[in-house]
Amino acid sequence: MKKIVLLFITLTIIAFESNAQTVNCSSFCVLSIGNVDSVNNELDVTIYNGDTNHVNYPTIIIVDALGDTIANKTDYFYLFAHLAGDTVTQTIPCYVNSIPTSFTGTVYLIDRIWNDTCSFAYPMTCTVGINDAVASNTSFLVFPNPVSDIINIHLSELKNNTATINLYDTSARLVKTVLTTETTLSIERGDLRSGVYFIQIRTGNRTLTKKIVLE
Repeated sequence: MKKIVLLFITLTIIAFESNAQTVNCSSFCVLSIGNVDSVNNELDVTIYNGDTNHVNYPTIIIVDALGDTIANKTDYFYLFAHLAGDTVTQTIPCYVNSIPTSFTGTVYLIDRIWNDTCSFAYPMTCTVGINDAVASNTSFLVFPNPVSDIINIHLSELKNNTATINLYDTSARLVKTVLTTETTLSIERGDLRSGVYFIQIRTGNRTLTKKIVLE
């Protein structure tokens, strides 16, 4: 499976050649860290990209104030570009059972194509003109995880807009798409095989991507 993903990266490098400029780290903001899932050992990180360039296959690493890596020791990366102007929530592997409200540390954001690395002291005060409301990870909920037959999705901030819900396999192949204006919906897995998938929910300039497991 790793070979498939690496092949996918190699084949798509050409698509990013027009964005070879260095990432402007000062245009990013880490909005929130939370939603720790101690069963699947994952947490959510929400980052706003105020740059004019996107980040290719972004990798997020979190280090606490003691210098211990608490999230993403295994070099997990996001299969899709973090586009300019987008606020993206990623679900990444973690090694803690909770994130205290007083948590301090460093968040690293790495572009895997151009090897640019940004570091952010967390928590951070956002100065890039973002509405703080987008920091709420509870605006999008995907459950249960793992999934047996039905994927339930709750979109509390949709407000009559249209959301595009895409489901990808681990080679970034699109296997299912749903458009909805509903705040709550259920998606049947159909004939999808057991394994790891990525569900991507996009509405306006907000994107949530979560890793889910189909049993």
